[in-house]
Amino acid sequence: MRVVVIGIANQQTSLPVDTFPIEFEPWRNANGQIRHTVGGVGFTVARVLSTFGNMVALASPMGEDYPAALIDAEAYRYNISTHLCRRELVRTPRSLVFYDSQGRRMVNSDMTDAAGFVFDPEDLLPDVSSAQLVVLANLPLVRNLVEPLRDAASVYAIDLHDIRDPQNPKLTPFLSADLINLSNDHLHGKELEVLEYLRENSEAKLLSMTLGADGALILTPDMDQPVHIPVTSVEAVNTVGAGEFYWAVTLQYFVNAGLSAVEAATLGCEAATRMVASPAIHTPTNIDDLRALIVPPDSRTEQPGEFAWSPVEQAHHYDI
Repeated sequence: MRVVVIGIANQQTSLPVDTFPIEFEPWRNANGQIRHTVGGVGFTVARVLSTFGNMVALASPMGEDYPAALIDAEAYRYNISTHLCRRELVRTPRSLVFYDSQGRRMVNSDMTDAAGFVFDPEDLLPDVSSAQLVVLANLPLVRNLVEPLRDAASVYAIDLHDIRDPQNPKLTPFLSADLINLSNDHLHGKELEVLEYLRENSEAKLLSMTLGADGALILTPDMDQPVHIPVTSVEAVNTVGAGEFYWAVTLQYFVNAGLSAVEAATLGCEAATRMVASPAIHTPTNIDDLRALIVPPDSRTEQPGEFAWSPVEQAHHYDI
C-alpha cells in the first residue's frame, strides 16, 4: 500500500524519573537512561506503517540542522521516504519527555517555527493523488489539504487528538475524513455522546477513540452503539506514542488487510500494549526490531517492503 503521512517529526530526548512532581537534586546518575531518538505524531505513524511493508512517504517541516539529520537517518533505517519534507524551518522541532514507572509522562514540546507552518497541496503532488491512504497527523499543518483531498476522492485518515469540543467550527472541515481518531483526554464522561455526534456529523466509515489504559472505543455507521476494545493490564515502561501506535496499526489492518473495525482495533490495542510494556521500543536499531513489537507473533512471516517511494502499485484491499 502506498501511504503519505503528513505530520510532525522531531528529535525526542527521553529520561525516566522516579516520581511526579520531580524532586530537585543537584546531581542525578542517569547512566544509560538518557535517550535521543525521533518522535512526533507523523514520524511515529509513518514508522509503524512502513514496518508492515507499506511504501511510506513522510511530509514534515524541518530545518537544516542536526535534528533534521537525525530524522533523515532514522527514516532511512525504517524505509521511510523524506522527499516530501520541507526544509524551510530555522530549527527542527524537538521534545523532552519525562516518564515514570506508573505510565505517566510529561512531554515538553518545542515546535519552533513549525507552529506556523502549513502544507499547500502543490507541496505534496503528485504523491498524494497516487497514494492509497493519506494520513493527516497534525491538524495545523494540513488545514489547506482537506478540500483537495475530498475533491480528489482520496482515502484519508485524520487524528483529532485531545479535542475538547467536537462542535468547534474549526474542526468541521476535518469531519469529511474517511477514518477519524481522537482521544478522550478532555472528554471523560462524554465519550459515547461525542462519538454519536461525530457519526451524525461526519462522513467517517470508522470512528475511533483512545481511552488510555482502558483501551479504545470503535463506532462505524452500521453499529448500534460504540464497541469497547479492552486492553490487558501491563506494567508500562513509557506510554509516549502509544495512541499513534494504536492508530497506525488499526489503519493497517482496516484499510490494507480489510479486517473489520473491531478486529483491526483489537490488533491495534494489542500492539500498543506490547509497545508500552517493552523497553525495546527505546532502542530498536532496524525495522525488524520494531516489527517484533507491532506484528502478532503468529503473523511474522511477511517481509517488509523494498526501500523508497516506489512507483510500483500494490493491492488496495479496502474500498471506501
